[in-house]
Amino acid sequence: MIRAHVTGTKMLVSWIALLVLTFISFGISRVGLTGGAELAAALTISIVKTFIVLFIFMHLIEQRFANRLIVIVTFLFIVLLVTLTAADPMTRKTYPKTPDPSARPID
Repeated sequence: MIRAHVTGTKMLVSWIALLVLTFISFGISRVGLTGGAELAAALTISIVKTFIVLFIFMHLIEQRFANRLIVIVTFLFIVLLVTLTAADPMTRKTYPKTPDPSARPID
């Protein structure tokens, strides 16, 4: 049972939304946000753009829930992979590169 069809109007609106999001992404890169805000905004925009492409241009909105579930699980695995990769360097212990000469034992 197909719930929704992707019409030409929906494709045009989606294409315009993708263009607007691209210009917003470019504008954010020119503003020069600090503190990771630029990265968070860029990732959020890219996720929204990805879902627009998946659901409208790849006709995922017309598919059964089982097919959508595969995409959702794949997306969650990617989020898990990126999170674990980012957490790895943040949780490592750093040791001094050279031994401290003042810490030598007295003979």
